[in-house]
Amino acid sequence: MNTLQTSTPARLLYLHMGSKEPQRQIDFYQHMLDMHCESYADGSAVLKGPNRAVLISPADKHGLLAAAFALDNQSHQAQLRQRLEQKGCRVEDIASPLLETGSFSIRDPQGRETIFGVAQDLQLGELPGMPGRLQHVVFQTTELEAMVEFYVNTLGFTISDNVVDQETGKLMVCFLRSDDEHHTLAFFRGSKNEWDHHCYETNEWNDIRDWGDRFAKERINIFFGPGRHGPGNNLFFMVVDADKNRLEFSAELEMTTAEQAPGEWPQSEHTLNSWGRAWMRS
Repeated sequence: MNTLQTSTPARLLYLHMGSKEPQRQIDFYQHMLDMHCESYADGSAVLKGPNRAVLISPADKHGLLAAAFALDNQSHQAQLRQRLEQKGCRVEDIASPLLETGSFSIRDPQGRETIFGVAQDLQLGELPGMPGRLQHVVFQTTELEAMVEFYVNTLGFTISDNVVDQETGKLMVCFLRSDDEHHTLAFFRGSKNEWDHHCYETNEWNDIRDWGDRFAKERINIFFGPGRHGPGNNLFFMVVDADKNRLEFSAELEMTTAEQAPGEWPQSEHTLNSWGRAWMRS
């Protein structure tokens, strides 16, 4: 079976956020995440930092509008589009200020938009600022099995780890990869359908410390962590942005091979944070 990892590797490139107070959100990402802003007349903005980017647009409510994944080249873009169309997935052309022509979007059965394309020559790695590459995005869902089926069997993500309720055998969390990193996407079983968090991968533990100090200086409290996740084995902590969206800062995320079989973990605080207390979604 062709997967994203084996045939058309995809990495998270940017997020498109909606905000009821876009300027406040823009100010947060400029000031706290070293992002440089290009503003538009409609109140939206493109923000770029070292190996990270976000689009922020005025909206009726706060939240994520789309997640965009970068493919290596136009050949992979065409190959993935053809594969999705052959599977009956509705594909729509999309114009993006961060992607080359030919990029496209799809929607999952619950309406989440995912964009695929080839990144423009953005030179994000050359921008100044603290290290933190935009690395993964996570959602809560009321239909976990259906989401996993779509993202694996239609889009081509690969399951890295499952978290299972040991008493009922019910799947509670699924971590999915689109390249050699442990996960670029994950779903938690929840009581509603919402954006859970997004993550910036740093270079080492000292970067986690430095990001923590930066937020502490601004009196922005840690929401969850610090700790180490079981699935992915990464060090982490979480804070919230100006709209109360959750951000994670991570280091040492596990790398995988294409042949690596899915792991299974028990649903417990220790699985989500081997150092102590965890934020349990359900």
